[in-house]
Amino acid sequence: MSVRVRFAPSPTGYLHLGNIRTALFNFLFARQERGAFILRIEDTDVDRSEEVYAQAILEDLKWMGLQWDEGPEVGGAYGPYRQSERLPLYAEFLKKLLEEGKAYYCYCTGEELEERRRLALLEKRAPRYDNRCRTISEEEVRKREAQGIKPTVRFKIDQPRVSFHDLIRGEVHFDLNQMTGDFIIVRADGKPTFHLGVCVDDILMKITHVIRGEDHLSNTPRHQLLIQALGFEPPEYGHLSLIHGPGGEPLSKRLESISIREFRRRGYLPEALCNYLALLGWSPGDNREVFTWRELQEVFSLERIVKSAAIYDPKKLDWLTGEHLRALPEEEFVSRSLAYLGEKVKSYGSIELVGKILPIFKDNIHSFEELPDRLELLRDEFAIEKPELVSTPEAQGILQAAAEILPELKAKGEALYDEFIQALQGRVKAKGKALYQPIRTALTGKEHGPELKRLIPVLGTEHCLRRIQRALSK
Repeated sequence: MSVRVRFAPSPTGYLHLGNIRTALFNFLFARQERGAFILRIEDTDVDRSEEVYAQAILEDLKWMGLQWDEGPEVGGAYGPYRQSERLPLYAEFLKKLLEEGKAYYCYCTGEELEERRRLALLEKRAPRYDNRCRTISEEEVRKREAQGIKPTVRFKIDQPRVSFHDLIRGEVHFDLNQMTGDFIIVRADGKPTFHLGVCVDDILMKITHVIRGEDHLSNTPRHQLLIQALGFEPPEYGHLSLIHGPGGEPLSKRLESISIREFRRRGYLPEALCNYLALLGWSPGDNREVFTWRELQEVFSLERIVKSAAIYDPKKLDWLTGEHLRALPEEEFVSRSLAYLGEKVKSYGSIELVGKILPIFKDNIHSFEELPDRLELLRDEFAIEKPELVSTPEAQGILQAAAEILPELKAKGEALYDEFIQALQGRVKAKGKALYQPIRTALTGKEHGPELKRLIPVLGTEHCLRRIQRALSK
């Protein structure tokens, strides 16, 4: 049987590092095995699901390069791929469980359950459901229905233990007596819970492997029992360790700073983000850290996923993104930079001028977010951060000589810089930093910046002269 994996997010918020890494690992595994990567939207939680988030999920996955083989907008043989459109399917399977006595109606109210939980904790017992509605009398049912109580449906757990082989963690054992007892598969409003929906969908979509976060590990024994009760063989399961912050604390999925939407806004390369996320819980088996998108799909293997916690290091992400930016062909770097800048690019001058100067920044930025600040040097008016760097007698002398030389230059391109520097060195005694720093500061307003050898030919002699004359008046 060919591999079929799924990514099944709930549209209750934007994708974050944790769930996009889960999507990435499923996608890479499917590609490695020449299988299918399925996208399924789990939107039965009506109170929290929003269409804006559902659309954002599709957009972010596409931006990351994680194109699904089956799912929304694509279709497939096992759709629909939104749970809200699959409710009749869940009703069929629920009917089967009820008829076979493998599930039952529960009339316990939320208040009653919370009180029993409180008492259990006081008595230092596991706060598990005591399964009392398995044997509720018809008289009690009529009484509760007369009170307007809407029942949930619970699945019966009739065995003490569940063991299974986790693809990442090895053999895993669960003592079901220490768990929550018979669990709810249909809410009081008639909507299926996560447990019923995910199991029915995995069955009908013929999912062979479920790769998800370790926060779902305790759900797996429930899902295995439920799928078996429905008469099917469960898929294989593998649980990824959670991502922790630099200090070892769990990352909150609600933090905007780790949402994929935020990484997009800040101008990170999607292939660099995929590269970084792959290293959060997976090892290539050697010292390599930088992978192209194609290389990553070729070398990834499920066997090399590690079960130790992954630590999110933003500095390493910045470094990796810088490596990917430097590897881009110049033309592609410019086109992607312009796409990121959008309409804002017009505020820096002509698109032609911006396009010429952008490659200067390629080797020393970590994301496109840094470009607007770098491009400020294209504005005719800018503040000089350290006026003292151009105001000393020595600096003024260098700038005066530069102002006299620039109108006389004839060369073009990088040869223009060489001609300029040779002429300048012939008129002033300063060398090295003492020579270049006043020129750089006058041209850019900053002490540090792009190579003058690349900057001066882009700005041109007239533009450079205007800036140096302005600095001479300081």
